[in-house]
Amino acid sequence: MRAMVRSWLSRLRTAAGDGALWLRPEWGFGDHLMLSAVIEGVKAEHPALHVYVAADHPEIFAHNPHVDSVESVARLRRRAPARLARYREVTRRPPAARYMQTSGHLLDDMYASVGVPVRERPRRPRIYLTPSERRFRAAEVDRLRRPRIVVAPHGPPGVRLPNKVYPLARWNVLAPLLGGIAGTLLQVGSTAEGPLLPGAVDYRDLGYRQTASVLGRCDLLVTHVGGIMHLAAAVDLAAVVLYGAAEHPAISGYDWNRNLYVPIECGPCWMEEPCWHHSCMQRLDPQRVLEEVRHALAGAPPGTVEVLDGDGASIAARDR
Repeated sequence: MRAMVRSWLSRLRTAAGDGALWLRPEWGFGDHLMLSAVIEGVKAEHPALHVYVAADHPEIFAHNPHVDSVESVARLRRRAPARLARYREVTRRPPAARYMQTSGHLLDDMYASVGVPVRERPRRPRIYLTPSERRFRAAEVDRLRRPRIVVAPHGPPGVRLPNKVYPLARWNVLAPLLGGIAGTLLQVGSTAEGPLLPGAVDYRDLGYRQTASVLGRCDLLVTHVGGIMHLAAAVDLAAVVLYGAAEHPAISGYDWNRNLYVPIECGPCWMEEPCWHHSCMQRLDPQRVLEEVRHALAGAPPGTVEVLDGDGASIAARDR
């Protein structure tokens, strides 16, 4: 037992150095939001530690009470590369190492990567908006009819896992269906990613923090697994997540969402090249997505829903 305690203390001193953790998330803004959950867990069990962050998207960590300071990676790379080297990159196993895996959440990879032990591991991302940020276009959004369904249909240019994005042709069918049950259909994201969907009210190009404010005034998000899914989690907005089979919800998802997963012989593939048949997303029929959105709005229990075939049969994995 004493040897175990000495080993733990040695690892803590090595990771924390002078009582500080210097952390750097991977590039994606979803990775930044996941790190915010990890930092919350670290500080809950090691409150004396100082946490310093270098980030490609430093605004994600603005006003975070668990972070002592945040610096821009781009600025450090130009002006202080030696200082940038001090930050420990918080990593996860790469996509190729996740091939066909259906367990082992990426957040646990990140907790292991920070270098200090954490027993209780919060999973909810955090973004701390100021009062003025929370009021961003609040009166305008509050006038929109409910339910307010928000969509984020596109992936960023050069998305690392292109097969996780629901095809635009299917979105063009799904959007009018969602518009038929929504009081208002809103679209977030970036104009650089793709076109505005039919019937959607444009709330794109707002930046992460103002987008978070808008999401916090909506009733449900519909999107693929990605940064907007994590941003919605940070403001307690539930989502219907169109997984297909490029990824698996047990590895990258959240239990409070309704995660539509297609069990298929070639998935979860985690492929970084476009799939020529994209069968998993082809089996995720827009009418079936609409049904799941109805369930979510009606208060159905969240969890992973396995879409078994093209006619819409499914089982909830949590109920098996």
